[in-house]
Amino acid sequence: MSAIRRSLLMLLRLSVLYVITACVSIFAPDLFLLRHASTIVLMVYSLALMLYFSNHIIEPELRRHLVAIAALIVQWVTLRGAKYIAFEETGLIARHLWYLYYVPALLVPLLSLIAAISFGRQDEWVLPKAVLPLVFVTILLLFLILTNDAHELAFRFRPGFENWDADYAHGPVFTLTYIWVSLLSIAMFAVLFARCRLSGSRRLAWIPMLPAVFGVSYLTLYAADLWPKINGGLFGEFPEAVCFTIAGIWLSIIEIGLIPSNTDYGRLFSLSSLAAQIADRGYHVVYRNENAAPLSEEQMASLTGVSPDENTRVHRRPVSGGFVYWQDDITALNRINEDLRELSERLADENQLLRLRNELTEERARIETKTRTYDAIAARVLPQSEKITRLCTEAGQDPSLYARNLKTVCLLASYIKRYANLTLLAADARTLEAKELALALQESLRHLRALSIATDAAYEDDRRYPAGTLISAYALFETLLESALPTLAGLQVLLEGGTLRLAFEGSVLSLPADTRAEALTEDQTTYVVIPLEKAGDAA
Repeated sequence: MSAIRRSLLMLLRLSVLYVITACVSIFAPDLFLLRHASTIVLMVYSLALMLYFSNHIIEPELRRHLVAIAALIVQWVTLRGAKYIAFEETGLIARHLWYLYYVPALLVPLLSLIAAISFGRQDEWVLPKAVLPLVFVTILLLFLILTNDAHELAFRFRPGFENWDADYAHGPVFTLTYIWVSLLSIAMFAVLFARCRLSGSRRLAWIPMLPAVFGVSYLTLYAADLWPKINGGLFGEFPEAVCFTIAGIWLSIIEIGLIPSNTDYGRLFSLSSLAAQIADRGYHVVYRNENAAPLSEEQMASLTGVSPDENTRVHRRPVSGGFVYWQDDITALNRINEDLRELSERLADENQLLRLRNELTEERARIETKTRTYDAIAARVLPQSEKITRLCTEAGQDPSLYARNLKTVCLLASYIKRYANLTLLAADARTLEAKELALALQESLRHLRALSIATDAAYEDDRRYPAGTLISAYALFETLLESALPTLAGLQVLLEGGTLRLAFEGSVLSLPADTRAEALTEDQTTYVVIPLEKAGDAA
């Protein structure tokens, strides 16, 4: 159904409801409750309008304003009922209740304009200062109408307010109020039209003008006392006409899409080609497209999804209040997979030899690369390996050296393991995190403590450095450690700020000639600073 047809049908339904309400008001029997049935009917319509705005308008700020408009309509109906049901015989109260009609009559157009201005704004939207003069004029007109008994500038009555409810004339304040309401309504339409970005909705802007034209016509004829009467009563009282006009305008605006709403979910599912359905938490289907296959509760409850047949795949995702299910037709995909499988079988024999040849070449290259890496590691740790052999031989000849030599062997073996680990990591990455060097140092210090050598360490560097830099720093550390070991009383290690600082207590050491490190000896303690070239912060 097109937007035009849907909108016109909605306006037709409102017109029918208006006629029904007017007929009930005119022809209802003069019996208890029945004589005021139109008020009850109008109250039901007004509450339904409030619930509609509350449940279907997406934007929070716009929703608040439209709900407030519906609430003012409810207030208007309440005032109408109070005037004719509870205070019809009390002239003063009934007249002021009549004056109070103009509270919603003036505030609804003002709120409608503010709602149009707030359309598309964020939740923290505040009332623009340019609207404040409009609020002031509206409040001023309300004050003049509510105090009409003192000046009669809005409504003029006969002396002593005789027959005030039927025999009165309109004053200049009423005319100004009529003009002001019209200007606010025109401004509301102009703002909504200007802010709408959907060309289709802009082309349909004439539809909300239909109820607006009805409202203007009614007010004009009502003010001129020309609106038709039946049985002495107007065919539609002032509150009914204005309330239906307001409802028609805003419902038309929503129907043509000038403002967004979350209506027509069922229609969306019926028109969509997507085979989908929505169920509540008890797995009862709420919406289902015609293309969606029925699912049992056991299938809906399956967390892994179900497949009714080999050519259908069903997916499930949780949504607010339940689950959405949609199914994919994978017939074409299965057919393609079958074709590919046949093609693969035909090409398998031809490709197998080439694949094996490539795998053999790649494997040979990996083996050669690993062999070179292992050879380089073996050459670099050869001195430590020879020392381990010598210490094991000494321990075999002299059992008293067994405990001491075993701890030293562990120290040397930990260096060989950690050096090999760093070298293998460097084969896959150009940079390494400083924590890899810290782990290697920690293991060496742990074995030093086993030799009753005091150690202290702090590792406060989490950056990345060239892998070769960290390997060289660790190798220099081991060289210095092995040189200092016979006299070493304690070792302090600090890794921070792009440097590795070492303090060898009880040892006087000299650095190799080809190193960038710096050394200083004081009181039988050698202090060494090894700079690390920064390669970038850790990710």
